[in-house]
Amino acid sequence: MSAPLSPGLRSGSLPLLVALMTLLAGLSLAGLTGVQTLAEGWSGAARNATTIEVPSDTPQLEDRTHALIQTLHKTPDVTTVRELSPQQVQTLLAPWLGQVSDTGHLSGLSLPVVLIVAHTGTPDLGPIVHEALPEAVVEEDRRWGERLNGLGSSLVACAWLAVSLIAAIAVLSVGMTVRRSVMAQRKAVEIVHFLGAGDLTIASRIAGRAALLSLAGGVAGLLFLSPVITMLARKLAPFSHGADTTALPATTWGAILASWWNTLHVLPRALLEELGALPLIAACLGWITAQTVVLVWLRRLP
Repeated sequence: MSAPLSPGLRSGSLPLLVALMTLLAGLSLAGLTGVQTLAEGWSGAARNATTIEVPSDTPQLEDRTHALIQTLHKTPDVTTVRELSPQQVQTLLAPWLGQVSDTGHLSGLSLPVVLIVAHTGTPDLGPIVHEALPEAVVEEDRRWGERLNGLGSSLVACAWLAVSLIAAIAVLSVGMTVRRSVMAQRKAVEIVHFLGAGDLTIASRIAGRAALLSLAGGVAGLLFLSPVITMLARKLAPFSHGADTTALPATTWGAILASWWNTLHVLPRALLEELGALPLIAACLGWITAQTVVLVWLRRLP
């Protein structure tokens, strides 16, 4: 069989197309991981804490607050009770009420007493607090945890929907590219087909070429994605316990690669595995799509 009559996939746009789709899918997965990491951290902290505010004009404030702290220490599931200092309360309220003055006070304001209660499980501290101090305001942070869980679930669903749409668009685009390439070689395909080449043989040849081009495009997409992943890793580094977040100046290629590797080390293993599988997934989708398109097209030949 001569080379001109040998059908194959001749499309320079397929690797670029797959690279862009890989980049979009990787961004969606990276964003999904970032949202999950932040939501889990916020939700975990919120589920195990309760904030109690006691107005400053409460009668016998100091004695009653001390009695409340002693009561909370004896409450089951309560692990620690921490009273914020006036400076900590001022710093906490400064973004809403203004900057702390040179004297260390927020001018014209009387600050409440703020207690942070850490606990296990989900105890309802409201009745206990209000029995000792009816004036106190109790904020069960687990409600925020439930809201964050709902928000995280919604964002996760949106991210997976985006990944699914990207995969569907990639399949359609690859199918159209393969079909155009086959139509451009219609005469060569028909001659080879009439000479006795089976449908599966022709389809496998074109599908193999599509898989290789898709794999190359997927690898290129990961290379384009690496700067974004590195930036995401640096943003997530403060939330990774035990990770070295100190950025050392890189002056050689070896130092640059070492810094890049240390930065990626803070990313979840699941995300790295998903990103590494993207080129293989792209190759499989390219092979299956090309195989299906060519077989359907060959079935319609007279």
